[in-house]
Amino acid sequence: MVGEGGADGGGGAGGASACREAGGGGGGSTLTAKFPGTEAGAKDLLSTFLKQGNDNVALTLALKPSSADYRAVFATEELAAAAEKTYESLWSAVPKMPIGPKEGQTELSMLSALTDELKTGAGNSREFPGGYKQASEWLKPGLRVYRWKFLKPGERLGMAFDGLYHVNGHWVLMPKPWRIKGPKA
Repeated sequence: MVGEGGADGGGGAGGASACREAGGGGGGSTLTAKFPGTEAGAKDLLSTFLKQGNDNVALTLALKPSSADYRAVFATEELAAAAEKTYESLWSAVPKMPIGPKEGQTELSMLSALTDELKTGAGNSREFPGGYKQASEWLKPGLRVYRWKFLKPGERLGMAFDGLYHVNGHWVLMPKPWRIKGPKA
């Protein structure tokens, strides 16, 4: 789950059990389902990572998509299967590299774009990594995707993440879709 700027290690032995208690591990996490599929819901969810004492391993694992979630985001069954396979290594790395801020990063900056905007360059799409334009052809239309940064007060650069979607009644993470290996649309 390394952000664009890298990530500190972290996590802990309690991540897996805390994730199970939170309903994490993918496929309809009760933890992520409690946040509505709105901008405010995304902000509240992501702000959870900034709170001291939270288990960011468990929080990150709660964003793991199910097979149905991949099918809800990607345009074809083949792309969904390729995405799920590609992201396996990402999810296995979460205990060592969960989502979270670095020391002193206490603020959240967030924006979103529709997958249709990513294709056309409209709205906030210019604020997304360039690979999203290429990968937008592989994503279903009409989905809102979020990117965010954890920042130190007064700074513009920080830990950057992307690929947060609300599908099937809960939030899931599918970052950097241009890195998917296998069949392309």
